[in-house]
Amino acid sequence: MPRRPSVKIAAVSRDKLFWPALVTVIALQLLAFWMLCSDQVRKAEVRNATRHVQQVAVADCLRYIPQATLSSCIQRVDQNSSAPGATAGDDAAVVNRAGMSSPVPVNFSYR
Repeated sequence: MPRRPSVKIAAVSRDKLFWPALVTVIALQLLAFWMLCSDQVRKAEVRNATRHVQQVAVADCLRYIPQATLSSCIQRVDQNSSAPGATAGDDAAVVNRAGMSSPVPVNFSYR
């Protein structure tokens, strides 16, 4: 009968280890999900800030440079956004080139 107590002890220790291991796995998954979400939010904030700065730069160009056109201002902003500090793989640089390259209608108002 010496095997029965050892089997019983092994079963009890497995049950005791199951719940802490399960809680640890769940906590690690929640932490990884939070880290992923916070990184995505940070990237979205950078994209929004970059887009806003570009819009302001184009508006300033149109306002303060005589005889400026929308396409010339966009080209000027694109040249300034591809500064030496920005790398080709940089998210903000990719957004800069992609966001300002296509024409966007300013306003459609029908009366």
